[in-house]
Parts: sequence; structure tokens; C-alpha cells
Amino acid sequence: MTIKLLILLQLSVIVSSIQDDRKVGRLTEVFAWKQLTYDIDGVALTQDRVTNFEQNALLRRKRQSDLVYFKNEYMDERIWSDKYSRMDSRVIPRWNLYRPKPSQPNVGTNVNQSDAFFIQYNNVPMGVERVGDRVFITVPRRRYGIPSTLNYVELNQRERSPALKPYPDIRQARSLTSVYRTRADQCGRLWMVDTGLLEIPANPQQVQPPAIVIFDLNTDTQILRYQFKDEDIPAANTPTGLASITIDMQSDCASAYAYVPDLTTFGLIVYSLKDNDSWRLSHSYFHFNPIAGNLNIAGQNFQWNDGIFSITIKQTGRECNTAYFHPLISFHEFAVSTCVLNNKTAIQASNYWSLYSVVGERGDESQSTMHGHHAGSNVMFYAEIGRSAVTCWHTARLLKPSNIAILAKDNTRLSYPCDLHVTDDEVWVMANSLPRFSYSRLDTDEYNFFVYRASIKDLISGTICNN
Repeated sequence: MTIKLLILLQLSVIVSSIQDDRKVGRLTEVFAWKQLTYDIDGVALTQDRVTNFEQNALLRRKRQSDLVYFKNEYMDERIWSDKYSRMDSRVIPRWNLYRPKPSQPNVGTNVNQSDAFFIQYNNVPMGVERVGDRVFITVPRRRYGIPSTLNYVELNQRERSPALKPYPDIRQARSLTSVYRTRADQCGRLWMVDTGLLEIPANPQQVQPPAIVIFDLNTDTQILRYQFKDEDIPAANTPTGLASITIDMQSDCASAYAYVPDLTTFGLIVYSLKDNDSWRLSHSYFHFNPIAGNLNIAGQNFQWNDGIFSITIKQTGRECNTAYFHPLISFHEFAVSTCVLNNKTAIQASNYWSLYSVVGERGDESQSTMHGHHAGSNVMFYAEIGRSAVTCWHTARLLKPSNIAILAKDNTRLSYPCDLHVTDDEVWVMANSLPRFSYSRLDTDEYNFFVYRASIKDLISGTICNN
């Protein structure tokens, strides 16, 4: 054996080992980050950006990124408004504008975090969705120092830890306060809920009303912002629970419905695009199950009470589809006809309660964030935080523990699978180590955030979920 051939064999073993390290069960890693970085108009944001104004005024003028995103106190207000007609405080919440005072002391480690544009540690991704060659990644504003809540990365780039780019660009992205997850429809539109809330512990700030926002993915422009009605938002803390959105397409693009679970005050907001109207539904199945309230994830023990969290649609080929849903703190799955949800007066019917059904139970420690149904295989996929796993269930069978297959499980690399989305014939998953971030501290020398993908065929092959 020649030396050249031996080297090639050794390289092959190394590459194979790396590829195996980036697989979790039947899932293949696409991206992974120790901490997030950003690419903003070609400017790399790789470390905390908190700048002393007096000492660095000239530098700030030279940095295009800061001139775009931060208001310079010495800049003429009229010039700012004329040059960036949509970048004033009428469009951008004032927390986006850095207004340092000339007498501001050296920032150092005692800086007021509310003045920071970027605090790297505070950026924790929550949602993932692939649409064509772009992968959308959301970073809800649960702390200070998050430059952009809606971002994307190009799928065809080769970096393991790519920088996030604000979507569509930083100017338009700054109109969004906090987005947890997105969903695209068949008409080239990206839907989301902007909670309007800076969800800072001990200092929450409702900087703009919560709303449904839609972007046209063909033109990368915002085409709708629907502000929820007062009756849709029954309590001051309701926006904290608007963490996902599901789209039910009807006969044409204009007839879509959006379903927005409210995990905090246990309701469901339905929005009709055609009527540009919304209404709120309630039901006892939207509440959490106290038996499932104890969680032990990544060495952290805690108790949650999150209600209805995820909705997914099973197409029936008829006028009414089936909406499957579950609370986060529950082991059960429930279902209701979309014709019930889409009827704004259905809640007034005497038999309204009985229109919902219990589908079955997944088993102990099966608390799930998001789930998605794949029409071609008739299989449901779950992101289970209780077991740090991705599981499946064939919907033609009874929902019971023996009919659930674990497809991937890892207490570190699948710690808190926060999003799962079925797109075409693939499943995409994000895991973000949220309990460790919330109750302990992330090790920034290790990978903390992961995006995975797998084909449906490969996922269910040889399992009970396969036909």
C-alpha cells in the first residue's frame, strides 16, 4: 500500500467519523452553533457591541452598520428622517435606537444591557424553517442585545456555524419586535406572530401590539400586519404565549386561515385572511395537564404550566380538514375539525365542547413542543422535550405508547427540541438547550444550538410508523 493511498484512507476515516458525530439517531446535523453571530449588510457581528459614545464617535460614523441601526445623537433629526423615511420611531420601537448621553461613563462590564445592540450570550434561536434555498431562524427577544428577531441563512453555504442575516434586511427586520416561529404556505408567503413584547425577566415591555405578520417571499416585502383585537388578548401576559402559528389553506391563496395557540392564557386565536378578521376560542383541552408538569431536562428540574402549544393540519381532501393539537404540558393529543375553528360562532353552540376529541396518549415524559403531519406517509412527527427526542406515530393506528417510535434521542444534542417542521418530504428540527440557558448557564465552548434534517423515508424506514 502506497503512502498516498494510506493518507487517503486515513482522511476517509476522519471524514466518516465527523459525519457520524453530526448525526443524532436518524437525523443529520445541518448547522450547529456555540453562540450565534450575525452578518448585517456585510458587517460581521461576532462579539458584544456596546460602544462608549464619546470615545468612539468617529468610529461609529465610519461603521455603516451602526449608522443604520443606531441613532447618532449629534445627527440632525430632519436628515435622519429624510434619509431613512421608514426608520424613525414611528415605525421602529424606541428600544431599537441607541441614544447614549454625552456624559455616559465607560461602559465596561457595568453597562446597562438595555443600551446594548448585541449581547452574544443572550441570543438563543427558537424557530427553524426551510423554504427553498433559505433556512429561516428566529431569535425571540427574551433578553436585551438581540439585533434581529427574524433571520435566515443560505442552505448552500458550507459553514457549520453560519452567521445569521436579518430578513429581509435590517431596515425591514427592525419593524419586528419578537418572533418565535414562522410558517410558509403554498402561495410563497411567510407567516409569523410578532408578540410585540420585549420579554425581559422582571422588566417586560409591550412596545407594540401583538400582530400577525406576512412577508411575500418572492419580493421579500411585508404585505400584511394584522393587529389582534382587544378581545383576542384577554390578559397583559397573553402575548408571552403566542409562540407558534399554523396555516390552513383553503380553495385559493386568498382563503387561508391562521391558527395561533395561546399557551399562557389557554386559548386559540383564529384569523381569516379573506375576511381580515379574527376571533378567540376556548376549550378545556387547551389547558395543561398538571400530571405532566414536572420536567427534568439536561440536569435541570423545573415545573411548567404551558397550555396549547402546537397545531398541525391533516388534509382530508374534503371541505373540512383535521386540526391536531396538544398543550406543551401534556402527554395527550387532541383533534377538532377545521370547520369548527373557522366558524366564528361555533363556540356559541350547545354541543361545542363535544366537537373536540381526545386522540390518545403518547406515554410518560412525552411532553412535546411542535409537531407536524406528513400527508404522503400519514405520519405525525413530534419534538419531545421530556425525552430529548424526535418521535413518530402513524395516524391510521391508535395513539398509544406502543405505537410511538423514537427516531432520535440525545440528552445533549437534542436538549429541548424547540421546533419541528415538515416541509416537502423532509423533517427539520431545532434544539436550543433552553432549560440550561434559563436555569443554569450555557457552556460557550461547546455547541449549544443545532439544526437537523432527515428525509421522511429514511426516518420511518423499519419502524412501526412505516406502512
